[in-house]
Order: sequence, then C-alpha cells, then structure tokens
Amino acid sequence: MSKAGSPPVKKIIGLVVPAFDDRGGVATVAGFILRAIARRPDFEAQIVSLAMSASDPVSVLLSHPSTWRRGVVTNARREHGYDFVHVGARFGELEFQRVAPRPQLTRLLEGCDLIQVVAGAPSWAHTVIGLTVPVVLQTATLTAVERRMRASVESGPIAVWRAIMTRIAARLDESALREVDAVLVENPWMRDYCQAAVEGLPTRVVYAPPGVDTDIFRPLAPGEARPHTPYLLAVGRFSDVRKNPMLLLEAYARLARGRPDAPELVLAGAAPPDYRFWERARALGLEDRIRLVLGPSLEDLANLFRQALCLVLSSDEEGFGVVVIEAMSSAVPVVSTRSGGPDGIITDGVDGYLVNRDDAGALADRIGRLVADPAAAGEMGRRARATVEARYSDTVAGDVYLKLYDELLGAS
Repeated sequence: MSKAGSPPVKKIIGLVVPAFDDRGGVATVAGFILRAIARRPDFEAQIVSLAMSASDPVSVLLSHPSTWRRGVVTNARREHGYDFVHVGARFGELEFQRVAPRPQLTRLLEGCDLIQVVAGAPSWAHTVIGLTVPVVLQTATLTAVERRMRASVESGPIAVWRAIMTRIAARLDESALREVDAVLVENPWMRDYCQAAVEGLPTRVVYAPPGVDTDIFRPLAPGEARPHTPYLLAVGRFSDVRKNPMLLLEAYARLARGRPDAPELVLAGAAPPDYRFWERARALGLEDRIRLVLGPSLEDLANLFRQALCLVLSSDEEGFGVVVIEAMSSAVPVVSTRSGGPDGIITDGVDGYLVNRDDAGALADRIGRLVADPAAAGEMGRRARATVEARYSDTVAGDVYLKLYDELLGAS
C-alpha cells in the first residue's frame, strides 16, 4: 500500500507478443492494447517480443552450432514508438519450441501483475502458462485455419514438415485455451469455438475485437478533395497466400472488362504479390492500371484510405481484418470476402459488402456498384464511420480490455 500523499503503486501488465517489431496485424492489435493501457494512470505496460521466425538469430538454432553454447539471447529494442525486449527460443527451427516456456522470459515477467498474450493463434499462450498471475490470451484464429490455404498449394518434403508442425500446433492451440484465465476473441466463429472448447472450465471467453485510432484514420475534412483520378485500394502483405491476390486480380479484370474507365487499383503493404500475379496482370493487359505502394508510413496509409473510393479485401482467411476498420473509420466502404473477421464487422449492404470466398464475379459486381454510384458509396462510407465510432473506436473497444483486467486483478 502506498503512503499517504504518494502516487498509487501501478499494476504492471506484461504484454507478450510474437514479433512485436513486425508490421502485421498482431503488432497492430498490440498497439491498440497499449493505447488502452496508457489511458489508465494506475497501469503500466511491459512489452516482451518473442522470436517467431525459424531463423531468428536471438534463438538457439539447431542449424547453427555456434548458438548452442551461447544460449537464448534477449535484447532491448525500440519499434512503433515503444521500448521492448525481444526473446529467442531454444531450437527455434521447431515451431513447438518457439511457443515453449523459457527461463529468460519468466525472469523478464517477474513483477508483472497480469500477463496479456497477443497472438494470431492460441498456442503462443504456452510461453507463459504456469505463472502465478492471471493470463489473458487475445487471439484471432486457429493454426489449422490460418494455414488452410497455404497447405492447399504446397507439396514436397517441406509441405510434409509443415503439416507435421501444424498438427502439433493445433494440439497446442487446444490445450492453451484450457489453461489461460480468459480468452479475448476477435470474431464470432472464434468466440463460438472457444466457448465450446472450455465448456465446464472457469476460463472466460469474451468477444473483444480491437479498436482503431479514429483521429488518425479519419474521413476527408471539409475542403479536402478526393484525387481527380479515383482508385480502388487493397492493403495487406500480398506475399501471404491467405490474402488471395489472384482473386483480387480476377475481380479487377472482370470490372475492367465491363468498364473501360474503371479506376486504377492501388496495392499498399509490406510485401508485393509474387511474379505469378504480375505475369497474369500483363496477360490481362492490366499491369499499367495497378500501382504498388510498398511499406507506406502510417501517415501515408491513412491518407491512402481516406482518398480511396473503396477498400477491397479478397482474403481466404482473416482472423479480424484491422484494415477493414481502418477503412471504415476513414468513411470508406469495404468490399470483402466472408473470410472470418470481416463477417462480424460489416453489415452487408449497409456499411459495406460481403461476398463468398473465391467469388470473383460477386466481388467485381459490388465494386462496380460503388464505382457507378459515388454518392451511394459516400453514404455507405458515412455509415461505416458511424459503425466504427459506435463499436471499434479505441475508447469503446479498449474499455472491454480494461474492464476485464480490473476484474482479474481484483480477484487475484
């Protein structure tokens, strides 16, 4: 207990994140949670990043004997405006070892009052299971679901190896859900799955999609005009087969065939599509109508959103789809596949459109509706912004996390 007149002792929330220095969805969700924690003067965050790559040099690697004697490394880093410690794994080529507990991590988390794990799949919670403080898992999907499309296109020895690792990780997903104190999920199907998985256990399952900074991702201000040449926007790591860029290209080709004046397509993200995408674009005569923006800054990305005619998401699987709420917050309608996360965000025909996975014709049709009627697109965008303000703003979404922390800390 603090002395009279002295500031209260802060509760320390240990935030454990695979590859916090990445620019993907997990790091973005971690940033949202950090903004929520920062709103509470009685909370303090301590960030620990975990090695996610099979070749991360901070890990002990079977393929590099020089690392055997040295052991697991921890090093201090700074990214996204935050200081954190990055921790390796023992025998990092083995996926199940990357999600295993390690003394270096346990020591770093000593003194924390609650651990928040932020991960794509539940298995990462195993890194902290067994600690004497409440453990909250924030998760978006299951390993087997996340890798469904990749598994369908791979073959050979590497595919066999990855299939074995996926089966092990899937079992670890199941056991992790039963070991944590609470699970925060991002989409309706994952909520239903987790509730069934922990039935009869004290584990709490809470539907808690992340939020977005509505000041950064904002609509065009009065006096700001859209560019003279409108464009369609797609945002993501297009080297990831889950993003299904070939479906996006096929839908765009169908749109262009029916509309010679179709807007250009802008691809923005950390990694471009592979050579097959560009070969197909050339064959379709579309290469000159596709613009690539690699590694945009946050400011550039926000500007791309607010000036776009619409966002197109062609994914096979999305645990949530942060880009969806970023676009909607910018008053830009979204045309998305029913890929998981977007199904729980968009109300079809009201604040965006949802189409079935792999349906290029439906994707092109909904985009065409917005291109043909900019006024209707603008109205849909305004409804999208209202949806975000009501459900996905930093404050509204963050309060769900803070309320759970208070309940668990009060009981611990």
